[in-house]
Amino acid sequence: MKSECKNLIAFAAIVKLLVIILLILSSLLPNYRADAFEPPEVSCTSKIDCLLRYTLDGFHKWDAIYFHFIAVNGYLLENTLAFFPLFPIFLRLISSLTYTLLPLWSFWTHSILVGVVLSFFCNLLCTVQMYRLSKLLLMSDSLSVVSALLFAINPASVFFTTLYSEALYSFLFLSALIWTYECKYVTGCLILSMTVFCRSNGLVNCGFPCFFQFILLVNKLRSLYGKGRRGSAKHSPLPVSAATMAVFHRFLALLAIFLCMSSPYLIYQYYAGFLYCSTLPKPASLSFMLPKKPGPELEEFANELGVLTPYSINSSFQPVWCAGVPWSSYMLLQKKFWDVGAFSYYRWRQLPNFLLALPVLFLIFKIVSLFGRKTPKTIFSFGLLEDSRKHQLLVPHIYHALFLSMYGIINVHIQVLTRMLFSSCPVLYWYCASVLLNEQDNIFGRSHLRKAKTMESSMPRQLIGLFRLVNPLSYPPWSSQRTLLYYFYSYIVIGCLMHSNFLPWT
Repeated sequence: MKSECKNLIAFAAIVKLLVIILLILSSLLPNYRADAFEPPEVSCTSKIDCLLRYTLDGFHKWDAIYFHFIAVNGYLLENTLAFFPLFPIFLRLISSLTYTLLPLWSFWTHSILVGVVLSFFCNLLCTVQMYRLSKLLLMSDSLSVVSALLFAINPASVFFTTLYSEALYSFLFLSALIWTYECKYVTGCLILSMTVFCRSNGLVNCGFPCFFQFILLVNKLRSLYGKGRRGSAKHSPLPVSAATMAVFHRFLALLAIFLCMSSPYLIYQYYAGFLYCSTLPKPASLSFMLPKKPGPELEEFANELGVLTPYSINSSFQPVWCAGVPWSSYMLLQKKFWDVGAFSYYRWRQLPNFLLALPVLFLIFKIVSLFGRKTPKTIFSFGLLEDSRKHQLLVPHIYHALFLSMYGIINVHIQVLTRMLFSSCPVLYWYCASVLLNEQDNIFGRSHLRKAKTMESSMPRQLIGLFRLVNPLSYPPWSSQRTLLYYFYSYIVIGCLMHSNFLPWT
């Protein structure tokens, strides 16, 4: 495994460096005048500061501006509360530590550079974690390697490379799944809870540990019931005390998972309420939790934008979303600033964004329909009547991908689905890898591992061989393999060109 991981890291590093170069070159083009969040910039401190800032301009667009603003200023503006705090916290901490060692340019520019480096290393770690997770889920070595390669070149690569939370989120999510599948539930649940601090859709991840506890509970009851039946020719009564204790223990486990996963969300929502909804004087002991008072430029910007700051609220005027703390304030914030709500994005002018999300939704449809066709018992029984151990391990991934897709179609800005699904759904990479290996009809079948063994000897081990695997020209014209890779690469190139110049690629 060590040699595979080394080659995968080298592959991912080369790919991400190429994406970084493409973003730098793309940012040389003039920016489109978009209706975007553009707070006043800090003045350059030197020529090298200006040069570095100009070079990194393409990494500081759209949501990246929000994350960077939070890292530098805290939650100083009301609309920044829609962006969860873990990535800005990491960005602030690492930037502060490294800036004391290398104060060569402004902290404003330094934190952008740190964000790019942080995302770069998260991508390398994600590639290895994807390989490890695939092996844990009984995937063949060839499919595990190709899944990791596809992660490195996924269509949302521009968001995994800039100051977005996708790379950090994926690393935490994949790591948590690895711990969970290794039966280290406490560690897995704790890391999963960090995904909630990173992105709002991290809340959905509680389904993974809950699913495994549910299966353990059912299996325990089955064994107790079976034991009771074997003790007598007649139906022996169920051992009530043992069954009750088993149910009680699993119920406690489910309750602990719920508390562990919901706590980060509730803590963050209460923090938002503390900043913007409490009109009482803030205790001096909690002053470290408050952002610095805005200067004249930022105060003027907040007024022009029509947003509040923690210093502009009073007893007679509070944000409308305060009534929703802690349960629905996030949704109210999304509704207020971005008009996010059920079917609110269904307008003719948004048709291009629906078309952008169509390929990933088509892939999810293929995955769910294929799994349902191959393993109907497993998918319709919530994994209780599994056809094999592998199917039981995969079924929560199917439900997870289906739920995120349906929720995204109904509630969110539809173009976000590409990065949301490719950062949250490993099953996407497993299916796409099976397409490249021409094994899509067997990935969810019983014969997949047996058939895949014949491919292991021909699987390339060297770095040049890995690049050949993801080269569209290695496959026949008009083949599904070539089409899939063209989809991946076209979204990388077009995404870099558009996103880095404030064109609508979000």
